[in-house]
Amino acid sequence: MSSTLSTLRKLPHKLRQLGRSMYLLAADPRQLGSNSRRLWRAWRTGGTQMLKHQLLSLGHPDAPTVPVAPTDAWQDYQQRLASEVLPVLRAEIAALTQPVSISILVPTYNTDPAMLTAMVDSVRAQIYPHWELCIADDASTQPHVRSMLQELAAQEPRIKLHLGESNHGVSHASNRALALATSPFVVLLDHDDLLQPQAIYRVAQSVMADDPDMLYSDEVLVSPDGKQVLQYFHRPAFSPEYLRSHPYIVHMVGFRTALLRSLGGFDEALGISQDYDLILRVSEVASRIVHLPELLYQWRTHTGSAGHDKMAQVMATSTAVLQRHLDRSGVAARSAAGVSFNFFETQHQIADGQRVAIIIPTKNYGSLVRQCVDSIRATVQHAAYDLIVIDHDSTEQASLDYFAQLQQEGTATVLRYQGPFNFSAINNWAVRQLTRPYSHYLFCNNDIEALESGWLEHMLSQCQDPSVGMVGAQLLYPDRTSIQHAGVCVGAFGIAEHYGKFLKLPPDRVDIAFMGRLVSTHEVSAVTAACLLMRKDAFDAIDGYDEKLAVGFGDVDLCLRTLQLGWRVLYCPQATLIHHESITRGKAEGYDPHPEDSALFASRWRDFLDQGDPYFHPAFEVRHTCWLVRTPLHCQPSINRRLFSRSGLGQRMQRLSYSASVSEPLQQAAAAADTQRAA
Repeated sequence: MSSTLSTLRKLPHKLRQLGRSMYLLAADPRQLGSNSRRLWRAWRTGGTQMLKHQLLSLGHPDAPTVPVAPTDAWQDYQQRLASEVLPVLRAEIAALTQPVSISILVPTYNTDPAMLTAMVDSVRAQIYPHWELCIADDASTQPHVRSMLQELAAQEPRIKLHLGESNHGVSHASNRALALATSPFVVLLDHDDLLQPQAIYRVAQSVMADDPDMLYSDEVLVSPDGKQVLQYFHRPAFSPEYLRSHPYIVHMVGFRTALLRSLGGFDEALGISQDYDLILRVSEVASRIVHLPELLYQWRTHTGSAGHDKMAQVMATSTAVLQRHLDRSGVAARSAAGVSFNFFETQHQIADGQRVAIIIPTKNYGSLVRQCVDSIRATVQHAAYDLIVIDHDSTEQASLDYFAQLQQEGTATVLRYQGPFNFSAINNWAVRQLTRPYSHYLFCNNDIEALESGWLEHMLSQCQDPSVGMVGAQLLYPDRTSIQHAGVCVGAFGIAEHYGKFLKLPPDRVDIAFMGRLVSTHEVSAVTAACLLMRKDAFDAIDGYDEKLAVGFGDVDLCLRTLQLGWRVLYCPQATLIHHESITRGKAEGYDPHPEDSALFASRWRDFLDQGDPYFHPAFEVRHTCWLVRTPLHCQPSINRRLFSRSGLGQRMQRLSYSASVSEPLQQAAAAADTQRAA
């Protein structure tokens, strides 16, 4: 009865939401179909809250499928930034004894006067005074540009100018700006965009503390007048494979000046995709890449953007840029266009000598095993593999008969395991029984069903890279439209949960979600062992599963220990399978089916959980699976920079760590100020 009354009380609100939806849908008949699908997916995924956010994005082609925080949240953020954060940062700047100078590189060409003024004003408003603004004009044909620049330089001694006499393109102008720089570190700024007031200080903090070769920040996409927020770009820690799948690093980006010059700066043969090319070239040689998890850049979208006018040319150029990157990196692969604009696929050839042991534990459920085995045999044509079924004390005669049939036919090797259920122990035991040499193990649940040919080939081609320890697949619920697994976020819901869980896909199963996370191969901290491909040498190095974790989080622990030794863990969306786990199981509030395992995992990985998953973002809601931006927006004096360091490509290389941005005394002072305000 109480639930019925609650539903009735909510009905007027839902009807108002529906009425608003109909109004906005009717306002743009050309987009009726696509907008209807977006609203329906939003409703199914997150109810009225997500529907409300999605309504705000109607009419904006750059807006994401997954909703963003509304514009008033950005205004609230700006107010809190000015009152709570900037005073703390100003105090720290005043205490610096050896500040570092930062150069800001800006190429200009026929810039709108209002946008040019606003861009320069955003630099002059920086709370960190140790900067120089290096502007190179590429022979603008509109006379106001040269006169405005000369007037601005006369007013501000920290502005340096290069006024070109002939037009050579944005790459040439950017290199002329680089030639003006005298600072050890440079950042890039487009002539029509804006910096947040703390942006250059955040860069200086990292340069002084982290000694990076490259860094990048988060940004906000706004309308040309800056009044409407279209999207928040909250980026993960540096992900080499994500960068190859999608140019997810855009603004703000900065580089060590000497390194940039040693690489020859921008490729002047490129008129588009030149920044993507530069980031890729720097990433190939950089030892330390830092992510600043804070909104430091306002990207103003407008209809004159070359990326929108020349999409086909952008795709062709970026694909060629990626191919050159792969060739320089010694990766035997072909770059190809992906499922959507600005998405790409790296197509590897499987090297000789790769062979996979597919390990499927089960107790009874012969029909599920039959479905799993038949689907694997039907969809894997170009990868060498053997099927290993682990029969854990099965009692059903039909299942026993089927397992005997598999053994008799030679379709699979069936091994008998006895003893209490311990997922980790069963898989470790299975590996120890193998007598044939294998390069990889695929740990596979008995309720997995392969959908399309090539899934194992995709996973194996990625996992043959010596720097990749394991690869996980995209898993769908039996309805074939709902995501069950797109990687694992460590720390979600307190311990760990799957990315994208319950997110509905349209009929063509192409949905870029947040910054393409569903369709891009990328690094994650963990993947599920429901379908997990792992290198044998990585498995041996960490001594397999920890058998103390009998039921829960053994796979996440396996991934984190692999990550800890420097291997990468990848999510591969090209491998899409069904996981016949019931979509109705969900996650009941407060329910934990394996509390002892949860407690052990949380104790062992407490530091990791406290710092946060580097491929997640502190701005996201931790009790949500679909990259929902928290409101109020994340706004603190201290940020945990995410550091990626490595010794070189082609070997185990990655180390992820954190670096706090505000000194301990100032953090204490800020906390005291918060207490006083609260009182």
